[in-house]
Amino acid sequence: MSQSSNNDHSASGAAKRAESVFCQKDLWYFRTREGKEIGPFRYQSEAQSNLDRFLADLKAKLQLEIPAE
Repeated sequence: MSQSSNNDHSASGAAKRAESVFCQKDLWYFRTREGKEIGPFRYQSEAQSNLDRFLADLKAKLQLEIPAE
């Protein structure tokens, strides 16, 4: 993959993650791909950091499940 298309993909992923964080009645949540709402959090930054942690944990779990060749 070229560097420019890789950057486009990263920006697209970041935009999708940003859209996953939302505010409802002065509390912050994030939504998983499956539509599950996680929260509430008092601050947007708290919801975002928990979303980032959720994604990192999921990525680590998926890497463990893929057998090494």
